[in-house]
Amino acid sequence: MDNGNDAGKKNLLINPKEVSFSHQMNYTPSQNYLDLPNNQFGSELNLLNNLNNAIPQPEIKEQNQNSETSNGKLEETEEKKNTKLLKRRSKSEVEGRNFECKLCNKSYLSYPALYTHYKLKHNTNNSSGRGRGRPKKEPNENEVEKSKYNPTNLTFFSKEERTGKTDPKEEINDCIDSAFDEIYSKDFSRRNESREIKNYSSVDEHPFLSKFKRDPHDTKKNMINEHEMTDYVLIDYLNKMSMYCNKQYYIKLIKFVTLFREHVNKFNNGKVDINKHGKKEYTEAFDAEDVPDSSNEFITDFLHPEGNETDFGFTKDESIDLTQNLCYWMYENNFTCSKLSLINNEK
Repeated sequence: MDNGNDAGKKNLLINPKEVSFSHQMNYTPSQNYLDLPNNQFGSELNLLNNLNNAIPQPEIKEQNQNSETSNGKLEETEEKKNTKLLKRRSKSEVEGRNFECKLCNKSYLSYPALYTHYKLKHNTNNSSGRGRGRPKKEPNENEVEKSKYNPTNLTFFSKEERTGKTDPKEEINDCIDSAFDEIYSKDFSRRNESREIKNYSSVDEHPFLSKFKRDPHDTKKNMINEHEMTDYVLIDYLNKMSMYCNKQYYIKLIKFVTLFREHVNKFNNGKVDINKHGKKEYTEAFDAEDVPDSSNEFITDFLHPEGNETDFGFTKDESIDLTQNLCYWMYENNFTCSKLSLINNEK
């Protein structure tokens, strides 16, 4: 996979407005400034008039109304006059500059040119308000958050509640045990059954977490083969991210990745051939090329059915950000050609 070439890469369109990865995810919609109050247009005209009043009125040089006419010359035809009127005047022309600035004595060919001169050179726009046009859009809190802690790269983990480091030798295995308990505890059996999540009595029975626990957690090793099976890609992601997460948030990250894996296996179950792959799950038998394709359904149908915000302890916005972070990491490291991108249908 050539990461430098965008040809052939799929864009999964996620719409923030509906808060769903199934083609619709949500951020707070901004005000529609096209829906102006009935008196808005009149207010804008008053604003413009105030601006005009703030500008000194131009002095128009007296034109010579008694220009000589030569009897020996033929009068211009009507067609020539029209052609002359349509001719664009040059900025270098001296004749006809009848609009003079009172402040610096510069002259212009037209009042609009003088008007612009006053605004730019003499700062005469003293009117209150923005004047004509759409008001400047103020970013909402969610947009500020995403610009500061971009979910598509490592700056996402720089937020105070996330940032830190989890020791790969001493802490990761404890985090795995904690994440397992938060997902597969008997207290959550009903929640898991509604999503058809398999039950496991211990980490050693779990095909992914047991594999992760046995991993040496070498955060400095070179990137694994781009055609490696998905389970090992997810383990590599978790190993790398341990360098940027404090222990508490790292437990949450392991929990999220494990749930993401559960949904990928459920979503792609029909692709597993028992004769070819045996009892392996999709993430054990296939690489990560098509893994981002189920991101939308993961948010809307798996984590947050019917708008539930707290079933697994992730808000919708956090689920969206973590999904982006994981899928962008896979894309940037050539494990998939699918590139997630948010879309907004606000018009």
